[in-house]
Amino acid sequence: MITALYDIVSNEKLTDEHEIYSMTIAAPKIAEIAKPGQFVHVKCNGFTLRRPISIACAERGQLRLCYDVRGDGTAWLSGLRSGGKIDVMGPLGNGFDVSDTSKKVLLVGGGVGIYPLYFVAAAYKKNAAVVLGFRTKGLVNFEKEFRGCGCGLHIATDDGSYGRKGYATELIGEILDNNKIDIIMTCGPKIMMKGVVLESHKLGLRCQVSMEERMACGVGACLACVCKVNGQTKRVCADGPVFDISGEEFEW
Repeated sequence: MITALYDIVSNEKLTDEHEIYSMTIAAPKIAEIAKPGQFVHVKCNGFTLRRPISIACAERGQLRLCYDVRGDGTAWLSGLRSGGKIDVMGPLGNGFDVSDTSKKVLLVGGGVGIYPLYFVAAAYKKNAAVVLGFRTKGLVNFEKEFRGCGCGLHIATDDGSYGRKGYATELIGEILDNNKIDIIMTCGPKIMMKGVVLESHKLGLRCQVSMEERMACGVGACLACVCKVNGQTKRVCADGPVFDISGEEFEW
């Protein structure tokens, strides 16, 4: 784990319809050791607690961090510009399993949960089938990045304004029927991930989920982000955020 001030390369808004931003920072030491599914803890000026942000990409000595403006801290982040500096701690947590990228993976994401899955897709490339869910066309982003990985990309919108009409989970059965999948990985709203887990249980497939909880310390000391996974109490920041979900009975 490394904590330091890093140069901001860019900080750009991704969509017109919603306050979603992509920040790139020059952080070669973190980028060298970061793994898909891990996150960084970002210090926001004037705020005691850092903000956890998933790592969307780590390459050429740079990190790409994508975030949704949800409060004063992330609103402050959105005002930063190229040439400034930012205090970042990381990489933190346990990520997705990318130990054997010859296996076939199905990635299912929604909301800000699509960004850590991009890091996974970049590792699996053509061996990844990806389903991304958005509420409407105006929120669709990162399509170019995912297609650039060489993965099979499927986009669903709730209102049918882009891609397939419906929820991301509605496409899973069709993909599983027509593709050999070895493992499923998901990140996004809990209701979506529960649907993904249930589909994985039907076929006896291994499934990994990335949990999101409010955090304080980010290193497992304060117990502010505990949750129940497979009947056990876990710390999202230290034991996760990625967990293997097994068995028919699970509690979130």
